[in-house]
Amino acid sequence: MKNKKNTSPVLRIPTWIRFGVWFSQQLSTSLATRVALYLFFRPQRFERPFREQEMYEHALKTNCYIPKIDKEIQVFRLAGKGPKVLLLHGWSGRGTQLFAFANELKKSNFEIISFDMPAHGQSLGNKTNIVELVACIKEIHVKYGPFTHAIAHSMGSMALLRALRDGIPMKSAAIIGSGDKIRNVFYRFSEQLQFSDKVTERMIQIVEKQFGMNLESYSSSMSLKHLELPLLIVHDKDDKETPFAYSKDLHKIANNSELLLSSGLGHHRILRDSKTVQRIVQFINQHP
Repeated sequence: MKNKKNTSPVLRIPTWIRFGVWFSQQLSTSLATRVALYLFFRPQRFERPFREQEMYEHALKTNCYIPKIDKEIQVFRLAGKGPKVLLLHGWSGRGTQLFAFANELKKSNFEIISFDMPAHGQSLGNKTNIVELVACIKEIHVKYGPFTHAIAHSMGSMALLRALRDGIPMKSAAIIGSGDKIRNVFYRFSEQLQFSDKVTERMIQIVEKQFGMNLESYSSSMSLKHLELPLLIVHDKDDKETPFAYSKDLHKIANNSELLLSSGLGHHRILRDSKTVQRIVQFINQHP
């Protein structure tokens, strides 16, 4: 059954890519699927905006090798004498993207760790996937943790929930603009680039065969069923990238969650909205 789609594309897609997508589908479904898979695992890189520069300059920057995926990532550390908090960005984001949270957390003297996911920011490579993101979280936990709390955005939220399900202990977590079903991620991508449903289904079949698993095991709802820690689920009603209905559904499934809905902020501006940031940090402070 086809999943309900969310219109209003948000990706910046060059004309030559759109033409390539159209042309490949005129030739064959097999070729179009190969093109789709090539693009699917490659995040877009964006220049770090000025507002993130302070966090970047003040952070201790180190490289961390992730043995399980044989990749090295850029880590940012802001020292503090309090509990450790892990900040996780989303797809096509950067480790400094949650700078507003870092600024607020420093007021309570938390120690803050963030990192550029593979193929993001200053980390090497040009492709990655959610399985690699989970592997990074687990290795960062071993080398820089243990973490008492975590704040994650978008795809980072999905990866965090899976890492928590796999046994990483924390006292609380906040997820912002999280997706849910992995199938919806594929369909959202295909909608934006105008790949057919037939191509999308073939993508899913090929990826599941390559990974040797049912990808839905990485869905947020699947992870939440196994978690008991206090969770704050945050979403903006005007998010054009990830429908806020996902978070409403996740709140119903979660064993111990609060739901915080905002409006007018969208998928990214919510990360630097002062009221949202303060509420999330307050939630963390309530679970020492």
